[in-house]
Amino acid sequence: MNQASSVKDRLQFIDAIRAFAILMMLQGHFVDTMLAYRFRDLGNVVYSTWFFMRGMTAPIFFTITGLVFTFLLLRDGRPIKENERIKKGIRRGFFLIFLGYLLKVNFPAFLVGWFYKSYPALDVLHNIGLALLALIGLYCFHLVSKISLPFLYFGGGILVFLINPTWVAYDWDFLPLAIRNYFDADNGSIFLPIPWLGFTLLGAGLGWHLFHKTYLYRTWYWPAILMSSGLIIHFFSTKSLLLLNQWTGWGNFLQLAYDNVLFWRFGHVLIIISIFIFLERLLTFPPLMLKIGSETLTIYATHYVVLYGTWIGIGIKTLGQFTWSPIPVVIGAVLFVIAAIVYIKHIDQIRIKLSLHIPGRIRYFRRYIHVMGKRFMKQIFNQLRVWFNLFPTNTGIW
Repeated sequence: MNQASSVKDRLQFIDAIRAFAILMMLQGHFVDTMLAYRFRDLGNVVYSTWFFMRGMTAPIFFTITGLVFTFLLLRDGRPIKENERIKKGIRRGFFLIFLGYLLKVNFPAFLVGWFYKSYPALDVLHNIGLALLALIGLYCFHLVSKISLPFLYFGGGILVFLINPTWVAYDWDFLPLAIRNYFDADNGSIFLPIPWLGFTLLGAGLGWHLFHKTYLYRTWYWPAILMSSGLIIHFFSTKSLLLLNQWTGWGNFLQLAYDNVLFWRFGHVLIIISIFIFLERLLTFPPLMLKIGSETLTIYATHYVVLYGTWIGIGIKTLGQFTWSPIPVVIGAVLFVIAAIVYIKHIDQIRIKLSLHIPGRIRYFRRYIHVMGKRFMKQIFNQLRVWFNLFPTNTGIW
């Protein structure tokens, strides 16, 4: 989630959007964790507005992930074996999956050999990790097959949305629990590759367009086109799905029309992107905001442990999960967001102090994990090379 580059080399609206999304996530998770159920009334204007805005966070993250990664992947432009972005992307994908499991470990319970049943359930990081691997896979397939990359990304994203009703209805009980969590939500998986991969693929299509038409994102009319597209999806996607159902008789169109969250939310993401492109034209984003946008993984990992208390069993939620009234929740959410902002403001100093004061043995263990991880990834790359060499090598892509 963190991409290091100079401000000159990156479009600032991307980091600004990620900062907006991560701060929205912080308050959203805090409110959802602490607010008592009796106050969750969708008939209340304040709560329904908050509920609507909270639902935008995950689609923004998944879409922007695809946009940024694909933009950087294409900017590298080298053949597969020499493309550093592919290597980094594979490492990052597996790391995010590993981190997704690590953040859920309760170490006191782990030491006595006890794991709760929902531990293998999937969360955001698992899905983003898988999404990065999928983007790389489709990119390599594009180089081998010469099939249009935007077709693979945009078409793949729409296809993932369209097959979601079939995927959800299928019975995956025959799979082992740890694998089944990647296919259904019965064991508590909050996010699943289907349909969330769809947002990342659509974002990758936008990343392809951003790479080839970067100048458009510095104009006034292109964000207007994006906003218009988002509004069209918002107001007309349901009717379009109903028409497609009438023309084809395919029940998935009808199910998606009755529960049109996926296309509807992607329209909202386009609107948010257009707003931040407009803002970049009008003002200069504060450096701290851009820094927050570049440190989303750090914020996510820290908030997960602090709020949910996964590692030691003690977190903010132990102060009375689902029992707080609205006023304490609002105050707590504001303080939670402010704490995260201050944390990122001083994150460089914190890292320096930690590196100086971490005991030598822990630093040695970290180095050991790093070296072993590199060796493991080298083995993976060697195996991938074996697979890639099964294809003709006279195409100039290897």
